Amino acid sequence: MKKLNNSNFEMLKELFKEIHFEQEVSSLESREELFDCWKEIIGEKISKLSKMKEITADDVLIIACADSFVANELYFVKDKILPLIREKSEKLGIKIKDVKFDYKTWEEK
Repeated sequence: MKKLNNSNFEMLKELFKEIHFEQEVSSLESREELFDCWKEIIGEKISKLSKMKEITADDVLIIACADSFVANELYFVKDKILPLIREKSEKLGIKIKDVKFDYKTWEEK
C-alpha cells in the first residue's frame, strides 16, 4: 500500500482557510427565507398550487405551478406579484430581475 504524503494535507488545510463557507450558507438561508414568504406574498389558496422553486444564474425566479392553468393565472398578475417579491428579496440581499411560472417542474410534496 502506498504511503500518504503529509505535505498534500498541509496544502489542503491552507486552501480550506481561503474558502468562505459562511457566505454560501447565509445565501442559502436567505433564499430559503425568501421561499418561505411565498404564502405571505400570494395567499394561502394559490400557495398550495405553486411554490418558489429556484433562482437562476441570471436572477430569474422560477415559480413551479401545479398545472398550466395556475401558471397562466399567475402570469396575468405578474405585475402585481413581482414588486412584492422584489421587496422581500431586497431585504434579504437577493436580486430578482424577473419571475417565470413553470408547470413542468411541479412536484407533489
